[in-house]
Amino acid sequence: MIQSQTLLKVVDNSGAKLVRCIKVKNKSGKSYANVGDVVLVSVRSLRPRYSKRVRQKMNKSEVHHGVIVQTRKVYRTRGGLGCSFGCNSVALISSQKKPLGTRISATLPSRLRGLKWGKLAAMAKKII
Repeated sequence: MIQSQTLLKVVDNSGAKLVRCIKVKNKSGKSYANVGDVVLVSVRSLRPRYSKRVRQKMNKSEVHHGVIVQTRKVYRTRGGLGCSFGCNSVALISSQKKPLGTRISATLPSRLRGLKWGKLAAMAKKII
C-alpha cells in the first residue's frame, strides 16, 4: 500500500533513482495505491550520467506520473498464492500513459498485464 509521502525506487532507465509519492490518482476516496495504480511523483535523486554526451531526460524536483509495479505488502493471486517484493517500486510514465524509459530492470507481477500495462510487462526482465 502506497500513500502520500512514500519514497519509491524507480526501476526503469528514465534517469531518476528515487521519487516521492505526492498523490494517488484515479482512486475515488481511497488514499492508498496498490500494484497497477497511477500515482503522481516528484524526483528526489537522479542516476549518475556516465558520459557528457548523454542527455538527461529529467531534473531533480520535477513532477511525473508513475505506475506502482512492486509493493512490500502481500497481495493474493487468483490461485491463492501470496506475492510480495523487497521494496516499493515505480515505473515512470508520461501523461499519455506511455513509458518514459526503454528498459525495466526488475521482476514484475503478471497482474500488470491484465491491468492495461502490457507495454511495461513486455519491457520487463522477468515476470512472475
